[in-house]
Amino acid sequence: MRRPRIFYGWWIVVVSLIADGMKHGSFNRGFTVLYIPIEDSLGFSRTMMGLAEGLGRMMGGIQGPVMGYCTDRFGPRIMLAFGGLMSGLGFILLGYTGSYWYFLVVFVGFMSVGFRSGYNNASIAAVNNWFRRRRGLAMSVVSMGNGLGGATAPLVGLLIFAVGWRDACTVLGLAILAVVIPLSWFLRRSPEEMGLLPDGDAPETAADTTAQRGPVTPQQRRRMQFGETDFTAREAMRTPSYWLLVMATAFRNIVHAGASFLMGPLMVWFLEGGVPVVDAEMHQQFTIIAAGFVGAFSLANMVFNPCMGWLGDKIDRRKLSAVCMISGAVALASLLTQSGHIWQLVVFVALAAFGESANPLNWAIMGDFFGRRAYATLRGWQHLPDQFASMWTAMWMGAIYDATGSFYWALFPLVALYICAAVGYWFLPFPRLPQRLQAQRDREAGRDAAAIAAGAAGRAD
Repeated sequence: MRRPRIFYGWWIVVVSLIADGMKHGSFNRGFTVLYIPIEDSLGFSRTMMGLAEGLGRMMGGIQGPVMGYCTDRFGPRIMLAFGGLMSGLGFILLGYTGSYWYFLVVFVGFMSVGFRSGYNNASIAAVNNWFRRRRGLAMSVVSMGNGLGGATAPLVGLLIFAVGWRDACTVLGLAILAVVIPLSWFLRRSPEEMGLLPDGDAPETAADTTAQRGPVTPQQRRRMQFGETDFTAREAMRTPSYWLLVMATAFRNIVHAGASFLMGPLMVWFLEGGVPVVDAEMHQQFTIIAAGFVGAFSLANMVFNPCMGWLGDKIDRRKLSAVCMISGAVALASLLTQSGHIWQLVVFVALAAFGESANPLNWAIMGDFFGRRAYATLRGWQHLPDQFASMWTAMWMGAIYDATGSFYWALFPLVALYICAAVGYWFLPFPRLPQRLQAQRDREAGRDAAAIAAGAAGRAD
């Protein structure tokens, strides 16, 4: 089969980028702009809003293994379409909220289920199947959707102030239905289904790279060692590496769950100098400024992500992830001054965006370690402890704010958790191959050695 001029895997990346942008623009980043208007309109406390976020994450943890299995079983196309349908309907129904119980049903039963079953849970699994050598770069380009969507947060804020938060939710829901569901058609499970190979390699390139090039670099050796191994879910979950990666990811996501969901309120609190402002007009001005900085954070993250992905394909992703965690810890610690200075918020945005760029590195590490065969299933099981650990963050941060009128004491555990994540990534060991794969690797090594010897003998003649 003639190979296309543009490898179809890059179209998978583009589709995933747009879908991820819709998710972050409406939910991950957009909802932090909706947070205060909903809270003010309906009289919800921050503990109540945190409980909704916690229950949504709990639902994501429960459904994680099921949705991961479904992605491996039915393919990413169906899962992305399902996620788009549920999340779009969820936003439309959110605009009719009249009580806290109705809000919980819509937020948890529609929005959380939709956003945590499709979108990057489906697209990252597809990208992992389509790329090996360029996995880090491809996943990082997809994760630019975080910044692309977050950059629209100021537009969401303007939409809210122009038409009200209820009509804004309807607009967001209709946009999701109109964009995400049609895009899902372009997702394909794997390159083999289209007669292609990962990264767009020609068959002889994939099979004879070692024989043609002779001695390999350490980077090539790492790719050969882990790029071709396909663990089953059971084999992967028997390795300490899988659970240590789950633990490091959980530490990172515990922080992300609170800092992302409450980013807008955190920025408003910092701008107010740690003391709630009574003047409604000034409070609204701070809210608009915070929405602008949420957008700036997303733009910075969009710049950092591909840089980290490119760099992660060249150096150890584990060490790079650890550096990102330290950057996130410093960013959150900087808010403790409560100075209200704009320049300091700029520093916070830059450091926090750099810290967030570890997300695609994390999923590339899982692909490097365990291959393509059960990737979505492993990612789904990872969500179970991860979501149960992170579901409480927004809730206890909101409770601290309700009790003290400040986020000050909520920031200390977040900084400590980021440091724990840094240690976990730095010392994360490569998995030991199960006996089945080790025997396969030994046979392949023998064939490669014979090919190199034959090539050397030919050149000598």
